[in-house]
Amino acid sequence: MSNTQNANKLLLLFCLILLLSALNLNAQAPVLRVTNDFNQQSVLYNTDTFAHTAWKPVLYTDSTYQKSNQTWLYRKFFEEHLLQVQQPDFNIFGDIIFDEFAGSTHRKIPTSTNNSDKSGFIYTNTRGFQLNGNVGDKFYFQTELYENQANFPGYVDSFIRKNRVVPFENRYKGFNDKGFDFSYSSAKLIYTPSKHVLFDLGYGRNFIGDGYRSLLLSDYNISYPYFRTALTFGNFQYSVMYSEYMVERDNSIYAAGFPRKWGQTYLLDWHATKNLNIGIFNAVVSSMENADRETNLGLTHFSPIIFAHASESPSGLKNNDIYGLNVKYTIVPTVTAYAQFMLDKSGSEDWEKRNGFQIGVRAGNLFKVDNLNAQLEFNTVRPYSYASDTITTAYIHNGQSLAHPLGANFKEGLLVADYTYNRWYARVETMVARYGNDSSALVNYGRDIFKPLDTHTTSGNVKTGQGLNTKLFYGDVRLAYILNKKTNLRLETGAVYRKESNKLSNYKDLYFYFGVRFTFRKLIYDF
Repeated sequence: MSNTQNANKLLLLFCLILLLSALNLNAQAPVLRVTNDFNQQSVLYNTDTFAHTAWKPVLYTDSTYQKSNQTWLYRKFFEEHLLQVQQPDFNIFGDIIFDEFAGSTHRKIPTSTNNSDKSGFIYTNTRGFQLNGNVGDKFYFQTELYENQANFPGYVDSFIRKNRVVPFENRYKGFNDKGFDFSYSSAKLIYTPSKHVLFDLGYGRNFIGDGYRSLLLSDYNISYPYFRTALTFGNFQYSVMYSEYMVERDNSIYAAGFPRKWGQTYLLDWHATKNLNIGIFNAVVSSMENADRETNLGLTHFSPIIFAHASESPSGLKNNDIYGLNVKYTIVPTVTAYAQFMLDKSGSEDWEKRNGFQIGVRAGNLFKVDNLNAQLEFNTVRPYSYASDTITTAYIHNGQSLAHPLGANFKEGLLVADYTYNRWYARVETMVARYGNDSSALVNYGRDIFKPLDTHTTSGNVKTGQGLNTKLFYGDVRLAYILNKKTNLRLETGAVYRKESNKLSNYKDLYFYFGVRFTFRKLIYDF
């Protein structure tokens, strides 16, 4: 689709939104929303409203919508959505999105046509729309679409060219020599016929856990089609999700389309006491197609019962099973400890003992300061975890891990803090990690989860961090002035420093940026 066609469609949508926004009346129907990274702490953890918080995003009622006496122009810029229709039985909210920032990176990026002509200029140019709403208190809908062009800092540029995908976004095509042209879209329909049942049909991402990272299922990925059912009965919530993932990073050999695989994800969350939740997790990744690209699904691929599924596809290809525990404990109101344990088909040999764990604590209104939040977390995953006998069943989707962005064979500690004061927002993140890289393409020490298990280099005395000992430091500081809290329109500036070092290389990235941001999406490249 050409840029002219995109511009014309956005212009028509803008005119439609202006027309519909004139219908805005007093709010009467409850406003339903889903949580995002900016409001998780305040919505889910600073109150005891939700007994089950592990599966995100969570649908909730937003009570912050109040009628304003300001002028229409003032409200649209500083208080409301561009389209805001509130009727007794339904709500509709919509915005034309633009997300623009520019900056400079310390590590120069060689262009593809002239390696001597190096540029440190980075930028992102995003245009799109976002539309969401609800009918009564039982039906919620959301859709968004963005078109983007961007130049990224060095380490992100390297990731994109290796994995052939832009993190959080999509695959891409080249733009202006060294840039990238890509799109992002998602959609969601949620129906809650009663307080005991939830149906969620979407094209997007899911997250399981109470931490910053997840070792079970992370939103560090791009959108995929899924259908989730959640049943809440007593102190239990049981969730089942069926999803479709893409296999390869290289699209050059698939004229018939990308090979697909099937995901089954289960979580049984028990609200054991007022302060304690314990969740049992199981995920199964199966090949959807045989060697002839024919559908390769059996009845057990649709099993709604946790652990009740076949060990292989009808063609005989073994499934990849991931098991786990998710634990949350409320120490005092607004302070929560959490942990995860992941097990990936552990065997008798040392290299087959594939597992990981997470432990952390998060706090809201820290030191009795409103809107001061902090999170401290440690993660570690043993070598060869998440990998499989073949890439068609590895725990990955479209060039990225379905769990932790560092893959496997690592230890990581991180600290994240943010503070909101009136319209000011500040965020600081520090992350340190140590992992074992492969010193060449001929070895497999267990960090690259794309490599088949039968290529493992070590069998005995397997330790986390084996291989090329690599250290990583990541620091991120950003400051924003929020123009509109409903849309998260803000002026933002920030700086990121990243250093990755081992005996073969020493990469340093430092970049600064300033821009007008207009999104609730998490676009933080902390890997």
